[in-house]
Amino acid sequence: MAWRVVIAVLLLPALVPCAAGADDAVCVALLEDERIQLADYALEVELAEARLAAFEKIYALIDGLWKHEAIERLIWLEVRHDRDGARLELERARLILDRQQSLVERLRLACVASDGDRAQKIREARRRYLQADCDQQAKAVEAAKLHIAFGREWLGSIRALREGSTGTATAQDVILAELDVELEERRLTDARAHTEACREAIASAEGQGKTPSSR
Repeated sequence: MAWRVVIAVLLLPALVPCAAGADDAVCVALLEDERIQLADYALEVELAEARLAAFEKIYALIDGLWKHEAIERLIWLEVRHDRDGARLELERARLILDRQQSLVERLRLACVASDGDRAQKIREARRRYLQADCDQQAKAVEAAKLHIAFGREWLGSIRALREGSTGTATAQDVILAELDVELEERRLTDARAHTEACREAIASAEGQGKTPSSR
């Protein structure tokens, strides 16, 4: 896997001293901690890939049964939601890994001996970090919308079962379904706020990076 090559390189011990005036112990500690986190995020990508592969197989089976009207619609709906959710989680996990890679690169540049284009490289790494963070927050918005749409449809079905003649759904089932929708709506509000803040940070960083003649 390509990610393993990237992680292997970034996990190599630092071969250069910290920049003049920087605290060697702080540099080493920060880099070690963030590299460990980087490896954890790489694992999350692999796990997300495995989950998506499993949910795609399950969906292929259930979708065939649904087309032949051999199962209830709620079962098909839930499996489709699980597959789509797993796909978004994988995309977000990859963006979070990209963000962490940019953070590690920023720390490495800040701690190594100074060179002519070091400041520019740090700015570029920060820009990549902010963009990856913004992209993964946008995926969080997309995921929350997916979960809300599913939750509302699920809630409608639960209410119908509760109010129907069979009464196969309980009042507790309705309350829990309502709670699921409420929680996802709160996640959506939070993700939107983070996305907006991220976009403002990118705009600010781009403005700071321009020379007076380019403004």
